[in-house]
Amino acid sequence: MPAADAPPTAPAPARAGDAVRSLTVNSLGIMATTVVNAGLGYGYWTLAARIMPASQVGLGSAATSALVVVSLVVHLGSGTGLIARLPLRTTPAQWRLTVTATLLATTAATLLVAAAVVLPLGHLVTPLRVLTADPVFALWFVLGAVGWTGSGVLDYVFIAERRTSLMLLRNTATAVVKLVGLVLAALLQPSSGAGTVVTTWALSGLLGTVAGLALCRRFLAGVGRVPLRAAGRELALLARPSVGHHAVSVAGLVPTYLLPVVVTARLGARANATFFITWMIGSAIFMISPAVSSALFAEGSHQRAGLRRISLRSLAVTVAAVAAPAAALCAVGAAVLSLFGAGYRAGYPLLVALVLSAFPDAVSNVAVATLRVRGLLARAAALNTAIAVAAVAGAWLTTPRLGILGAGLSWLGAQLLGALAVLVLRRRLLPPPDQPTPPS
Repeated sequence: MPAADAPPTAPAPARAGDAVRSLTVNSLGIMATTVVNAGLGYGYWTLAARIMPASQVGLGSAATSALVVVSLVVHLGSGTGLIARLPLRTTPAQWRLTVTATLLATTAATLLVAAAVVLPLGHLVTPLRVLTADPVFALWFVLGAVGWTGSGVLDYVFIAERRTSLMLLRNTATAVVKLVGLVLAALLQPSSGAGTVVTTWALSGLLGTVAGLALCRRFLAGVGRVPLRAAGRELALLARPSVGHHAVSVAGLVPTYLLPVVVTARLGARANATFFITWMIGSAIFMISPAVSSALFAEGSHQRAGLRRISLRSLAVTVAAVAAPAAALCAVGAAVLSLFGAGYRAGYPLLVALVLSAFPDAVSNVAVATLRVRGLLARAAALNTAIAVAAVAGAWLTTPRLGILGAGLSWLGAQLLGALAVLVLRRRLLPPPDQPTPPS
């Protein structure tokens, strides 16, 4: 029968070797997605840095970071909850109901939240006052948040189904659209500014959602009309675990998007241009740990047997994989930054701090994924929240004195605190598998 009509089935017991192979394949798919996004992202921001003043690059990066934060705050919990929920959906109708209801609810909520925060954000963050002064800019901001929510939820669907090749395909299309849009803007409107950045991000998010829906329809059960009452019941069932997953995910990811906003608020848009470009280059090394951890969560949701063995294997693989790119970035980072312009070389000390933070980050990410599988969401949320608060508060306090390096040192310090907490409290955070799992 066609792939789209093949019914999802409950997972069969898997051997430990099969689980490790599946974990590896899906980790590589997620990493490949991040590599493509990073590579095309470098091209995008290199071009932006060449055709726009640094102040416009800083403003554009701050605005896009803010719209992504809005999207993440709304959809992260529901999207991550799909990884735990979809393996339990045993028929195409059940699967379609869960995915469709989640997608509609999260995109509608994002539309409302993004529209509600435009004016306050423009007043609270002075460099973003364009959100209050330019209705077109504000409209693309809102549409961009909606597009990124739709794309993000569908990516979680692909991870849940262990079809990260589809995630790679969707993200490639999205990144290409964004880069091509900027190239066209540079050719047709040489004076392009932050508005062009927000517009291309919004268009790529919206088109990425369309591409994800097409892939979902072609290779999975697809989305479509669902009974309204049944959708409401499904959302009610998803609500409680989604709240827990939401707290874990928001605390884990939002700081990476809030830091550019903090730097913009404390140091201005020009300083944020250097911070954002450096952060973007350093983020290449962060692709490894989240990729392996997401695959670990998906694998554990399908089959919990041997979870401790797979978790330890995940940590070993992550640390080993981080070592080579960490050394490479420290060796050639200054030269890479110079490609964006001579002024961006000043971000090299920040880059070194970010690279070093990847090692403790691996420890906390694997711990959080294991806690998710075991249903200990409160503990996972507490760990991520502590790291997030330390990073953002530290950046707010240190950047006026240390400049953009303060944000990097705060991020490194927060990751070290998180890893130390995991090692010291490992028996409470990660109880042995043969003991009863305490409620979250």
